[in-house]
Amino acid sequence: MNRNGIDAAGPAAPTGAARADYDHVGRRLRTLEQCALYKRTLRLTCPRCGHVRVLDAVCLWWMFNRRGWDDGLPAVAARLCCAGCREQKATARPRVTVGREPPTGAPLPYPDKATWKKLVSRHRS
Repeated sequence: MNRNGIDAAGPAAPTGAARADYDHVGRRLRTLEQCALYKRTLRLTCPRCGHVRVLDAVCLWWMFNRRGWDDGLPAVAARLCCAGCREQKATARPRVTVGREPPTGAPLPYPDKATWKKLVSRHRS
């Protein structure tokens, strides 16, 4: 602490599992693009059957970008549904949490190198 009573490290950084929701500066990740740039994964949990799937944010961002869909995390949850419940003719929207777990299930396609480099370059500038 300095003489003003303020911790020299700044505001308290998030700890534990909540840390994956934030970037390296302490800002909350709010879009798929941000999650992709910081190499996060999205854990989708079905509230109806409990099925869990972890998706790479880069692949999911690429799919949303190609289709012109809103990539805000609340909009992502509204676009996705549980595959197991869909087979039973029921629609269940999963809960989405940002994490760093390895992806599960069949992989989605990644963007080509030029598209990915363009996104990273735009973010850095």
